[in-house]
Amino acid sequence: MVLAAAVIGGELHQLIETTVSLVGCSACGTVASPHDRREVRVRDLPSGGRPVVLVWSKRVWRCEDPDCSTRTWTEQHPEIRASLSERARRDACRRVGRDGHSVAQVARDLGVGWSTVMTAVRDYGRPLVDDPERIGTVDALGMDETSFLAGNQFHHTLYVTGFVDLSRHRLVDIVPGRSATSVSDWLDDQPAEWLQDVTAVALDPHRGYANGLLARLGHATVVIDHFHAVALANAAIDDVRRRVQNDTLGHRGRKGDPLYRIRRLLLRAAGDLDERAWARLTAGLDAGDRYGEVGAALLAKELLRESYAAVDPAHARRRLTAFYQWCAQAEVAELTRLAKTVAGWQDEILAYHHTGLSNGPTEAMNLLVKKIKRVGHGFRNFDNYRLRLLLHCGVTWQDQPTARLRARPRSVA
Repeated sequence: MVLAAAVIGGELHQLIETTVSLVGCSACGTVASPHDRREVRVRDLPSGGRPVVLVWSKRVWRCEDPDCSTRTWTEQHPEIRASLSERARRDACRRVGRDGHSVAQVARDLGVGWSTVMTAVRDYGRPLVDDPERIGTVDALGMDETSFLAGNQFHHTLYVTGFVDLSRHRLVDIVPGRSATSVSDWLDDQPAEWLQDVTAVALDPHRGYANGLLARLGHATVVIDHFHAVALANAAIDDVRRRVQNDTLGHRGRKGDPLYRIRRLLLRAAGDLDERAWARLTAGLDAGDRYGEVGAALLAKELLRESYAAVDPAHARRRLTAFYQWCAQAEVAELTRLAKTVAGWQDEILAYHHTGLSNGPTEAMNLLVKKIKRVGHGFRNFDNYRLRLLLHCGVTWQDQPTARLRARPRSVA
């Protein structure tokens, strides 16, 4: 019950007290009598643009039984915990989880400590994250790694592996490491019925991930999509360009060097280049690619890209054969290595034409992961990191949607 309200120092202070009149001793059950009152200040949600402070006049009760060990106690209320009301704690979890705000920012807005807000995030967030209905059935699973903790003098860069529902664009879970063990251990914890529903998995060309799938998801089709295959070819182009640059001029690329000036054009698809870009690319290759090795790597990339534009798996296989033949004829070490890598993943590349599956939603999810990492200015505690990511990327928040106000219709004269 609100007894009074006043604006003090720009904040709205509300004097409140409970209305219960009959209280029993928790130890013996004897009816208690009022003993004293003490004021406790609790932070609530803002009202009318002002911070709100609940000044709770808490009653102190006394047991009338002289033989009872319990003398006095202070009343409690389920809607108030420590220095925050429960609705403020729920809103703090929503702001950190759904809206992606930092814990420090929410703590500043509420005028409480970081640990107070983080405790609220854990209390209200963990039931949402641990809800078995949160994940549901997944038919297409995506996997990729992101960095968790930068390397220093004590350890190398630590990575985490994210699992993404490609159909619903939702983060399923995130685990430490990027190895076969990381994947297999997580799959071992999943129900057998859930694993049977997964029919396809999209990943980058990382053999550790593929090996981790064998035990529990051996029935699923593994797919290497266009983005990651072309990324392999672009890495080979960069390697060839750097080597030719050093062999020709004796130093790393500099601003005025022909190959360095076209380094970004080399990574673009040929169909995306206009006449001006083609002229720049051709001039750079003529001036800096004496033996045509960079040009050979560029053509190899285009041949690999064409395999993804094929109309069916048989057509794609023929185009991959042309890619292998070109890499062999070019006699460039980097292209030989690229051809061996592509050959090792040929079945997964051809599977793209059977499923049409892309790991693009996983890459998009990585952007959200990095956003939360930036907002938090980095993380050291993996449990907090996982909780923050799943609340932002893996939970459907049951909020009442705001109705859109429609413009007033114009009158017709």
